[in-house]
Parts: sequence; C-alpha cells; structure tokens
Amino acid sequence: MAASRPAKAPPAAATPDPRDAEIAELRAEVQALAAEVQDLKNTVHANASDVAEVKGAQSDTSAQLADLKAATSDNFHQVRDAAAALPKVSLANARPTFTTADGKFSFAVRSVVQFDAAHTAVHPLTTANDIGSGTNFRRARLGFDGTAYGDWNFALWGEFGGAGGESPVLNQAYIEYAGFKPFGADHPLRLRAGAWAAPSSLEDATSNTEGLFLERPAVAEMIRGIDAGDGRTGAGIVQNGDRWYVEGVYTGKVVGTAGVPNNQQRGFVTRVAINPIHGLDYDLHLGASIQGVITPADTVAGPGVSETLNLQERPELRVDTLRLVSTGAITSSGMQAYGLEAGGSWHNLYLAGEWFRINVDRNSAGSAFNPQFGGWYIQGAWTLTGERHVWNSANGGFRGIRPAKSFSLDKGDWGAFEVAARYSVLNLNDHYGVLGSATPTGGIRGGEQDIFTFGLNWYPNSVIRFLLDYQHGRIHRLNAAGGNIGETIDAIALRSQFAF
Repeated sequence: MAASRPAKAPPAAATPDPRDAEIAELRAEVQALAAEVQDLKNTVHANASDVAEVKGAQSDTSAQLADLKAATSDNFHQVRDAAAALPKVSLANARPTFTTADGKFSFAVRSVVQFDAAHTAVHPLTTANDIGSGTNFRRARLGFDGTAYGDWNFALWGEFGGAGGESPVLNQAYIEYAGFKPFGADHPLRLRAGAWAAPSSLEDATSNTEGLFLERPAVAEMIRGIDAGDGRTGAGIVQNGDRWYVEGVYTGKVVGTAGVPNNQQRGFVTRVAINPIHGLDYDLHLGASIQGVITPADTVAGPGVSETLNLQERPELRVDTLRLVSTGAITSSGMQAYGLEAGGSWHNLYLAGEWFRINVDRNSAGSAFNPQFGGWYIQGAWTLTGERHVWNSANGGFRGIRPAKSFSLDKGDWGAFEVAARYSVLNLNDHYGVLGSATPTGGIRGGEQDIFTFGLNWYPNSVIRFLLDYQHGRIHRLNAAGGNIGETIDAIALRSQFAF
C-alpha cells in the first residue's frame, strides 16, 4: 500500500495592501469632483440661460436706443433747421442788426450823438461879430437802414440836433435799387431817390462821425450846402469798384426849407475818385467834382421871379449860428463849382487837401461880370498809437481811425490817440476894390476867412470818441464904404460823441 501524503496546511490569511485604501480614497475624491463638476455644469447652464436673457434684454435696449437716437437726430435736424430759419441778431459796434438767414432782408438801428462845448474870443468885439460860447448838440440822429428782397435798400433818419435853434427835421429818407451788377456782386450799380447827403468832395466823403476835426473846412462845408448836404432831395446813380468811385445826382431842395411849389432849386452833383496806388500800409487818393445849381429857387409867387444865391459860411464851429463871411443875395441864374482833391495815408501818417472854384451866373441887367469865388485847405494827422486811415471805395474817401485796442483799465489799454492840423481858406471877394474906397460896380465884398486848426483826438473804442480843437481864425473884409470890418477869432472846443 502506498504511503500516504501529508495533509496540506490551510493558506495563510493575505496581508491588506495599503494602496487599496489610497485607491479607494482617490475614487471617493474623483466621485466628489465629478459631483462638483456636474454642479458647476448645472450652474454654467443656468448662468448661460441668464446671460441669454440678459443679451436678449440688451438687444431690446440697443434697438430702443437706436430708435431714440434716430428720433433725437430727426429732432436735432428739425431744431437746427428751425433755428437756421430764424433772423440773426448782432450787436457789432453796438449797432442792433437783424438779418434773415438768407440775407435778403435786414434792419439796423442807427444813432449818432455829438455834444459840443466851445469858448470863443473875438477881437475886436462888436455887435456884429459876437460869436457866442456855450454848448450844443451838433448832431443827435436816430434812424434805421434796411434791405428788402436782397436788391432794395432803404433808410430813414431823424435829426434832433443842429447849430442852435433848429427844430427836429428829416435827415435822410431814401429807397435804392442795387440789382444791376455789371462789375460783380460786391459792386452793384445803385439807383437812389429820396433825401440824403451825396458826397460832394473828399472831406464830404468821410463820415461826419470820423472826421479829423469838429467841422469840415469852411469851403467844403459851404459848397455841400449849396447843392448837396444833409436832407437834400434828389435822384441819381452811384457806382464803385475796388479802387474807384463815381456818382451823378440830380438834386432839389433841402427838406424843411420854405419854397414855392414847382419853383424849387434844381441842381446837380457829379464826382469821380480813384485809388491808383494801394498797399497794406498805404493809399493814394485822386478825385474831381463838378456840381452846381441849374436854377435857383424862385421865392416869389406869381408871374414875378426872384432867383438869388447867397454864399456864406460860419467859422468852423457850430455852437453859434453867426456867419462872418457872406456874399449877400446875388441875383443869379445858376452856379457851377469845380473841385480837385488829393490825399494819402502811409502807415500812421495822413495828408489831404482840396481846391475849389465857384462861378456864379448873374442874370441882372447891366451886370459887368459873373463873380468867381474859391477856397482850399490842407490837413494832416499823425496817429500816435499806429493806426492808419484806410481808403473806402463805398464813398470814395478815407475812413476814420479804428482803435487796435479798446480802452481797458484792467488791461492797461487806452485806445487810439491822434494829433491833427489844418489850414483852410474861403474867399468870397471878387472885384472888391481897395481899403478906403467904395465897392466897385458889381464888386462883392463877401470877405476872406483863414483858419488854423489844431486837434487832439482820443478814440477809446470804435463807438465813442473825443475831439479837442483849437482854432485861430482871421477875417479880412471891407464894408461898402471901404472900411475894415475884419476880426480875429480864437476858440477852443470839445466834442463828445457816440455813434453806431
């Protein structure tokens, strides 16, 4: 019998692997992370839904904003178009001006006020030459200018000042057509009718608000008063280019003067001016004029005729109405006045002068001759602050000073200062004879007036100015018997002015 095998011993218990615990722990962590990832996915999904809702709301808001912008843009354009259609209002140099958007209609309020104060001394003083001292509103004007339908201009001004004793009068009132433009849109041919002051000389072409002195030279002032001047009725044409000016005006009576209907004065003014040399710092002016009276006013009603001319003028002041040179009434059928003018500015220096000859046509029987009179002046100015007198083609003359800097105590600016001088002569003598003898037949002893004027002008700004003048005048005149009735005049005068 075979030998028996020994029985196998039972297997020993396995020793736990420590890695199994780690694996189990890792599995648990993975499951936890998976759960967290799932939670995050759920959260992201929920957030995505919220974001979609927000984007939808934002899209709606953007559409609403786009609609609002479009509506706002439409409203803006409507408001802009409505605003553009409104009249434009400006206050350039204190002048209220209203202009339509297309520029075809405009309306500007205008005013000039000049207040003068003067002291005058006459030697020898008599009852015939006692020129008063005092104050006077030389000019006090209020009115308006305007444009209608682009080509029509109009103006209406009242005058409330003068040389003492005047009542308010019409200064100017006219209509003008400026639709003919043979020399370009900026230089229309102007056809004007009404009452206005047609420039009759170089000095007259400078505005009375911009002159060097309180008054124009006596000879220029006298001539403008014969057939031109403020309130003179008439009709005529005016044309200018960049460097030239020409006018032709048929004139009548002055508004406010007495006269017999259909027998008023008839006259004319023609003038041409050129600016042949021009630069940034200089201008040269040359000009000439022919003007006169075609028929003097007939001051007698009925079949009789009384046509006379009286040439006379004040000293170059207007505080008093007294005239020291006068031809007296000359029975006349007409008059012609010829003028030559020249002037120039170079930097802040200004010089100008004019010469006039006046011929009077007598119509009285037995008159030996037709008298001739004349006069001239020369004047100059030096602007201490450097401003220049610039040539102006609108009137064929020079503009006044425009301060480069307006008066301001805060900035230490004082405006513009200017010194000026003038010598003028007006001769109303013809065939007047000699001292101690009676007036020759037909002779006229109207007198000769010479005046030296020195001025200091201050322009605080473009609206206000002050003029201080000193005058020394000499009158040479004989009476009918040949006696000397001349005199000397010394005067100091101050003008305070605003103009816009």
